[in-house]
Amino acid sequence: MNKPAMYGTVCAFALTLLAASATVQAAVIDFHFTGQMTVVDFYGDVFDGQTPISSTLTYDTATGVGGSTELFIAPLSFIGMDTTFHDISLERISGTNYLLGNMLVDFGPTQGIPLSLVWDASGLFNAIDIGLEAGDVISGTFLKRDGSVIANVGSALPVTDGAIDGFGNTLNQGSAPLAMTTLNTTSLCVPISPGSGECMFNPITGAAPFTDDGIAGSPLIDGPFPGFNVNLDIGSGNSMTVLSVSNVPVPAAVWLFGSGLLGLIGMARRKKAE
Repeated sequence: MNKPAMYGTVCAFALTLLAASATVQAAVIDFHFTGQMTVVDFYGDVFDGQTPISSTLTYDTATGVGGSTELFIAPLSFIGMDTTFHDISLERISGTNYLLGNMLVDFGPTQGIPLSLVWDASGLFNAIDIGLEAGDVISGTFLKRDGSVIANVGSALPVTDGAIDGFGNTLNQGSAPLAMTTLNTTSLCVPISPGSGECMFNPITGAAPFTDDGIAGSPLIDGPFPGFNVNLDIGSGNSMTVLSVSNVPVPAAVWLFGSGLLGLIGMARRKKAE
């Protein structure tokens, strides 16, 4: 390769590095949202109506969602029993808009019931791709800023939307940024005994590949209601609000390497001119 071509190649490489470093800007986004918990039986019939939930979610655009502290669901009362979701981990399924959640549920005296959920998170991921600011709201399938719609983010409709509960009420919750599907995980938990909340093997989570039983939500594999399906539709009710967006700085080494290459190119050109 002749020198001019070599200089051009190195320069292009350095500029590519700098451009890449500019696009690898990551952000940590904190959300607060409300939603609905809907439990259905073996046949897909709604059990005891809907229960409001409230949550906070943190999403890192570089690493994705993950870790037990990223999603919090406030304790609630279900059919008169204190219910708590904890030890929650979340994982985006590569190449999809599906979000897999694994967690434990304490229901009254029964502790640590394993639960794995699959969400269609199209609305959440599409909104993040557009770019979010503090104060933005994902309302149904629309992203709003300062009260005005700026984009349709394509939020999915929860499978239980339009269902009728045992009281004759129609569950019209509308689209949700995280909407429950009919997909189920491959469970990695075998209960020691019915209702114990304990597993014979670790981890106590579900995983891909998914199966589809045609029933909304994911079935409980232990506890007082084994086989009943839990739906947590997050952001339904037009409430998923961005609390903060924190930019994550690009590693200084990338910038220094790129700028160093440009400096060497400049020196080489000056020597050539001499």
